Amino acid sequence: MQPAPLLLDLMRQVRELLLVELSLAQAELRERGRSIPSSLTAVVAGLILLPVGVVLFFVAVSLFLRRLGAPLDLAFLIVGLVLLAGGALALWWGANRLKPSRLAPVKSMSQISSLLGEL
Repeated sequence: MQPAPLLLDLMRQVRELLLVELSLAQAELRERGRSIPSSLTAVVAGLILLPVGVVLFFVAVSLFLRRLGAPLDLAFLIVGLVLLAGGALALWWGANRLKPSRLAPVKSMSQISSLLGEL
């Protein structure tokens, strides 16, 4: 067999493989992109809950210091702490899911770079 047809066949196969890998990378990006809306919703929820929690916490602390031990004051304190914890948790969870390293098509990029490295 002549080397020219073999080389042409190899180039065609490499081209087809790169096209398949690129389509897989696109699919992976679409899949990872679906998590962005829920992550942004969590960030927004955290940004809304944290200020509310801070306000309630300081109101509760003020009332608590004023009245020392009244159940109403303690209730405000508990509610404020729960809102702070919930808002911080939502903000942390959403922000972690939006990191670029979690959104990148790592598998496809690895496949393509290893394929190109072998050539």
